[in-house]
Amino acid sequence: MTKSAPAVLVTGATGGIGRETAARFVREGSRVAIADIGREAVDAFAEELRAEFAGADVLPLVLDQSSVASVEAAVEEVRAWSGQLHTLAVVAGVLQAEGVPVTRLPVEEFERVHAVNLKGPFILAKYFIPLIPTDGTGSIVMVASYWGREAHPLYAAYCTSKAGVISLVQVLAGELAEEGIRVNGVAPGNTNTRMHQKHLHDEAEELGITFEEMRDTHWSTIPMRYAGEPHVISDAIYFLASDQASYITGATLDVNGGVVMT
Repeated sequence: MTKSAPAVLVTGATGGIGRETAARFVREGSRVAIADIGREAVDAFAEELRAEFAGADVLPLVLDQSSVASVEAAVEEVRAWSGQLHTLAVVAGVLQAEGVPVTRLPVEEFERVHAVNLKGPFILAKYFIPLIPTDGTGSIVMVASYWGREAHPLYAAYCTSKAGVISLVQVLAGELAEEGIRVNGVAPGNTNTRMHQKHLHDEAEELGITFEEMRDTHWSTIPMRYAGEPHVISDAIYFLASDQASYITGATLDVNGGVVMT
């Protein structure tokens, strides 16, 4: 893989959607920085990618996107590695620990969720934008959620954090359009990741029902009646970063089986 190949950074790269996204960009010939909070996990994933894709140029990064110091350090590593960044794919995110009314939601939990889900994308954009080319080849893609489009009682921290991502996408798109940098989002619904499976197991245990009953209850609310596999989200991220989406900016693409129809 040549140094002239486009450089991509994927946060949350060792999670379900992040892994698929990183692999997709490597498969298509990009140089990819894979970032997540655990050194052992990112190093192991980097080796997997190098083993699967001969000649892959992969940079493992330990990154806490809620931390200015961590993001600044990552910027310097990416600068030394490639000098520029063609695509910033912000995939990392956290769920709210439990569904509770605002009056019972700890302020610390609200702040934790927002620190990763909203403050994180803001910090990443702020510090990585100077590395993104202004020749029309640069883009930012942020993962939001369909819960950022509609309010769900008991989940104030998560819903407002993801609504903020959708708004941030539009703000950045407006600010960067004249510089030739496109900014878009993806709003997944239920995606069949380990995180989703754990959520179903935990909720089933709390309600005293089987995992299958809980899964069917959740998935019955999806018009397509199943949770999408992680690759359908990575497909959307790759599309929005590609030349095929060259006239798309400020959009958040619903990839959620039809749970939100506008």
